[in-house]
Amino acid sequence: MPRPKRRGESRPPAGRTARHKASRRTARARRPAARRAERILAPLRGTLSVIVSARNEQETLQLLLKQVACLHPAEIIVVLNGCSDNSFERARQCKEATIVHCPASAGHDVGRAIGAKLSKGDILLFLDGDMVIPAPLLLPFAAAVDSGIDVALNDLDALLPPFGSSDSVTRCKLFLNYVLGRRDLGVSSMTAVPHALSRRALETIGCRELMVPPKAQAISILKGLRVEKAGSVDVIKHNRLRQGNTGVGNGVEQLIAGDHAEALQEILRHQGAARFSPGSNLEEHRRQVAVWRNGI
Repeated sequence: MPRPKRRGESRPPAGRTARHKASRRTARARRPAARRAERILAPLRGTLSVIVSARNEQETLQLLLKQVACLHPAEIIVVLNGCSDNSFERARQCKEATIVHCPASAGHDVGRAIGAKLSKGDILLFLDGDMVIPAPLLLPFAAAVDSGIDVALNDLDALLPPFGSSDSVTRCKLFLNYVLGRRDLGVSSMTAVPHALSRRALETIGCRELMVPPKAQAISILKGLRVEKAGSVDVIKHNRLRQGNTGVGNGVEQLIAGDHAEALQEILRHQGAARFSPGSNLEEHRRQVAVWRNGI
């Protein structure tokens, strides 16, 4: 039953009420993405350090840092590695960021080691400045470490083709995890971002080893750290194409293959070459590799 109208009270026309409700819905929809993300991000118990490596990322760096700020990290460390564009000016727009400016390129993945060395947080989240990842997609990596995982990796398995159609980098990642006894990790690798480390993992692996991500991953597993998939972010689609990372046998591909060779060398040093020698049932080892490959 409708409420009786009181004396002196007037009601807005039905059309005006509908327009008012529609305008409120529109206003909510237009709220900045950062504010909407902020409402759904659960707080972490540990302190978070976000480390962003960048080289000539003026188009994306500032947008990425806005998403990072939604995580309320204790610190943001931006390592500008051989930038010749306006990345420095863009990074300075983030008042919370500590900027490390290396005018000359220090080398691939060196920025991660530098940022880790300077960090103080319980959780270290590693990102690259060439792609903007929304804050809700970053949170699972930090949250996984906050809950006890030592190394939280990006799960890319569903985004890649079968083994026979994979590129050499993907095969390197698969083979390394197989040799380490972690088939469950698939192609998950510290080569890819986002990934996160615990302070315990950093102290176990060592900052220097982060310059060779597959080797750092091998050390973390060999040392008994908890290494797991934590989230899935499509960094393949949004990876920035450069002259050095396109085409068969490109420079980045060769670098990553060499990094995996260093990782395998670390495994041999740690476990001994006898495990892979002809006298250790090589035929059985080949059979296991065949089963693994055919199952991918």
